[in-house]
Amino acid sequence: MATTVQERIAPGGGPLAAPATENKTPAVTMWAWLGGAVLLFIAYVLTDWVTGPYFKRVPQGPSDPPTWMHIELIGWQVLSIPAALYVIYRFVIKPWRRERRIGVDGMLVIGFSTMWFQDPLSSAVNHWFVYNTNMVNFGSWVHGVPWFTAFGKPGAMTSEPILFTPFAYVYIMIIAAALGCWFMRRVKARFPQVSTGQLVLACFAFMCAFDIVVEGMIWLPLGVFEYPGGHWALFPHSWHKYPLNEMFTIGSVFTAITCLRYFTNDKGQMWVERGVENVRGGNGKKTVVRALAVTAVIQVIMFLGHNVPNTMIGANSTAWPKSLQEKSYFTNFLCGDQTNRLCPGPGVSNIRDGSSYVGADGTVVKGSDKPEGGIVPFDRGKPGGDK
Repeated sequence: MATTVQERIAPGGGPLAAPATENKTPAVTMWAWLGGAVLLFIAYVLTDWVTGPYFKRVPQGPSDPPTWMHIELIGWQVLSIPAALYVIYRFVIKPWRRERRIGVDGMLVIGFSTMWFQDPLSSAVNHWFVYNTNMVNFGSWVHGVPWFTAFGKPGAMTSEPILFTPFAYVYIMIIAAALGCWFMRRVKARFPQVSTGQLVLACFAFMCAFDIVVEGMIWLPLGVFEYPGGHWALFPHSWHKYPLNEMFTIGSVFTAITCLRYFTNDKGQMWVERGVENVRGGNGKKTVVRALAVTAVIQVIMFLGHNVPNTMIGANSTAWPKSLQEKSYFTNFLCGDQTNRLCPGPGVSNIRDGSSYVGADGTVVKGSDKPEGGIVPFDRGKPGGDK
């Protein structure tokens, strides 16, 4: 007579252990819930921005950029939109229409299309980077983010070129991921015994070099944006100084997204997608779960790899170059001429929204917020007893 599971005997003579209970909630589902929460938060902050007083252009000011800069800034804004739309069509829309399936690149592109929200957040404590306000902008959404405390007011705040940044993240990130995977395949072919750790380190070095080209040699000298408060800079006294902290941080982001794309399983899945076949529902639901999970991971990579370390950099900003402060389209009217606020640097206090600060003339400018409570006296009661 066949025995039941409970009656079976293990080889050692004891009872056979009960089979382990299978996890009915795949990790991809939990990542998807996080992705959904992130998207809701983004929607809330952007709605608050568009309907509030901070939805206001930060002006160019009295300085005129050279003609060549004005022309190429128009070019970046005009060309970035179709470039991003082509990438979305090529990797998301076209595969879905033909096969009802979106591949790894398409999922990454969906995640990349949300990264721009985090672009200004590393100035949460103090301003260390700026965009060129000659480009179309309506300020930015930063003052709807709870932990963003750096100074800003409508018309004088961190600006975001709304026709450039959201679209640039889409195409530059997929280019970085594709180049990184190409490089890793070449290294693996040349050195078959290379370990995974060595391969990732090689990719990181390659990505740092890639950023020197893209930011240090193209975008910064062309005046699209600048990092005046960054550390360990090349061309430190130039208005287009290139700080190595940006190379290390964005290089780590590029490396992480490259690894997501490179290290897939035999089903062609990134690690965050694995287990999606166990999600109940049809192909459409599983595609949404995958997209939300990948979006969550992309947001975490950007937050931990770029914004957390660069927020600390911003809190300890180096002195903004004089050659940059002379150009009103780079100051965002956060500091300098026409503001009575010194630009960030050693010896200059970080200014919070509503806080008092020492003006350029050395006098204290009172803020709208007042400290609460005053000095709290020490407890001078007898040890072990009442006062």
